[in-house]
Amino acid sequence: MTSWLTLLLAGVAVIIASMQWFVARQKFVLDLFDRRFKAYTDVLAAVRPIVAAANADHNQIVDLNIATQNAKFLFGSDVNEYLQEIYKTAVKLGFWNSIYNSHNPQAHLAPDGMYDCSTRLAEFFDRYPALCQAYMMMPEKRVRTPLEWYRDRNELRKSYGSEPPVIDV
Repeated sequence: MTSWLTLLLAGVAVIIASMQWFVARQKFVLDLFDRRFKAYTDVLAAVRPIVAAANADHNQIVDLNIATQNAKFLFGSDVNEYLQEIYKTAVKLGFWNSIYNSHNPQAHLAPDGMYDCSTRLAEFFDRYPALCQAYMMMPEKRVRTPLEWYRDRNELRKSYGSEPPVIDV
């Protein structure tokens, strides 16, 4: 009798341990999503004023650099490389704006440079969400209760009627 009780308690312990593992995994996935979403919105918030003004001053470039550095360990190399490209484009935009009305020998190239940088930054709002979408997915599904599972299996059984389905090969 005691061996059955020991076996029953061991089974209950395994069920509780697996439920705790599942809850911990769900919490990890949700925490990772929250961190990624914050990094995602921080980058968007850093790029938005640069695109709106078509200029990047020093503080905006620093904000963008901080946002891209915070996202570095949360996303893959594809997103990180794109963010570095956007950062370099913002720096170039600031440079072209700074020499636009100056006596710099490259000042005549500034309008074309500003246009190219502004165009790349405007494309950011289409490309960046598409790149981050794969990292923002939450593939975890809600686990059905045993009663829900039983009802689904019973409905499946009832749908066959009295004869099993014929499968053509």
